[in-house]
Amino acid sequence: MLNDVENTGVDPEEVDSGNGETDNLETLGEGASESEKTEKKRGRPPIARKPVVKPPSAENKVVRLLEKNPLGMTLPEMAGGPRQLKRIKTLRPILAEAIRLGLIMPVSQRAGHTVYKLVKRS
Repeated sequence: MLNDVENTGVDPEEVDSGNGETDNLETLGEGASESEKTEKKRGRPPIARKPVVKPPSAENKVVRLLEKNPLGMTLPEMAGGPRQLKRIKTLRPILAEAIRLGLIMPVSQRAGHTVYKLVKRS
């Protein structure tokens, strides 16, 4: 094997550094161009996109539900039933934000749940 290395004109130290790894820059030799020596990046470059703009608070899910129902709704009614626990948990902070903004107000209770109505804007 040493004879093969000597015939190629490549220094034996460049072929194997002793730790089992060979460096790409060393094995390319002196005749390689700069573009071959630098590592090529895989895949496409990331696409530059504009930041996502959040819709205004008037596009609140709870507000849209209450616009359709003038009698008001309870939280389980907005979620689609008392067993829709995941949906109730996601609607609760949205409802709290709408109350803080003054879009909705609690009016009474129905079947042990608070009824929320839309605040009339004139």
